[in-house]
Amino acid sequence: MKIILFDLADTLEHEVRNRDVLMPGALDLLSAVRDMRDYNGDSPALALVSDFNDPVQDYYALLRDLEIDIFFKPLKERVTLSNEVGVLKPDEKIFRAAIDKIHKGLRYSDVLFITENKMHSSAVRKLGLMAIRIAAREEGEVDKLTELIPLIQLFVLTAVHAG
Repeated sequence: MKIILFDLADTLEHEVRNRDVLMPGALDLLSAVRDMRDYNGDSPALALVSDFNDPVQDYYALLRDLEIDIFFKPLKERVTLSNEVGVLKPDEKIFRAAIDKIHKGLRYSDVLFITENKMHSSAVRKLGLMAIRIAAREEGEVDKLTELIPLIQLFVLTAVHAG
């Protein structure tokens, strides 16, 4: 099993005129990743890890409003929030909690984290997770969400042979 963890704010969505909207290419990216298969025919699990202080139902409502909740069902299993775990990213505890909800004990090397935050991507790499940083406004590893598609596909296909 492979897991693709996404940050939400400023990675898949951002605020425009006091309204949350998807980043360009977010739906294409999520659709492509959902349809990917490894050499065994298994698809990766898509999940979200976010720092969030409001009730979990508000987060779920945001996902519904953005029309991306379908990619992260069941939400209780595929969404991990800082206020549930008691720590903020990039604390290892939040990533371990997110992974264990989906597949208890899965190796960090079987998990890819997508974020815009340079500190978070560096920190998770030190834990052993793979990470890709998207940054349209500054220098990042990729500039557009759709540029992630072949990189994620490579991760899904090659990670199957790790260990």
